[in-house]
Amino acid sequence: MKQIELTNRLSAVADLVPRGARLCDVGTDHAYLPTALLLRGEILRAVVTDLRPGPLEHARRTAAKYNVTDRMDFRLCDGLTGVGAGECDAVTIAGMGGETIAHILSDAPWVREGKALILQPQSTHPVLRRFLQRSGYRIRSERVAREGGRWYTVMEVSGGEMAPLTPGQEAAGRREDWIDQPERRGYLAWLCAGLRRQCEGLGRSAKPEDALRLAWMRRALEELEPIVRHPE
Repeated sequence: MKQIELTNRLSAVADLVPRGARLCDVGTDHAYLPTALLLRGEILRAVVTDLRPGPLEHARRTAAKYNVTDRMDFRLCDGLTGVGAGECDAVTIAGMGGETIAHILSDAPWVREGKALILQPQSTHPVLRRFLQRSGYRIRSERVAREGGRWYTVMEVSGGEMAPLTPGQEAAGRREDWIDQPERRGYLAWLCAGLRRQCEGLGRSAKPEDALRLAWMRRALEELEPIVRHPE
């Protein structure tokens, strides 16, 4: 049987999808993730959504190529607006900015009720973590993946209470949620380097809002840099 080789980023997402789930893959594009999981027998069926007709047509072609069309439903919609609460047990949202993911979840409050969420933000991770903490979600675990010279974070999330986060936790997640990976130190070093570069730029700004961002970044670095130096 033909299989799909997932990228490191999508493999990290796939690893957190509950086995035997009915999956909804939001912003599916070519539907590689749900197709791979169906071929492996790791999910029962999938609903795939995309905002644009083009990517959804790519998804249909992928499903047809790998003979999984009968186990996949296709929805042209914004986020989860075209999906019913009873149609899935797990939701994957990968490859979007943290603010966009927060918007999608805000429009579908039913995902807090017993759904497994696997989120892979491309940017604005602190925005997403703040939203989750303030909106009745709990980050259960986080893992990292390296692909094409860039690091990615994948979050396993469910409904539930989560304590307020410090700046360092908003930037990198809570240590108690990190899945034990040897790559974690490399990711944190990469993250801190990016924060230092941003601090240099913001330090030359006279805007009050930039001063607030700069103060937040400096507090985050104060928490994270000792972990990079002494990870144990």
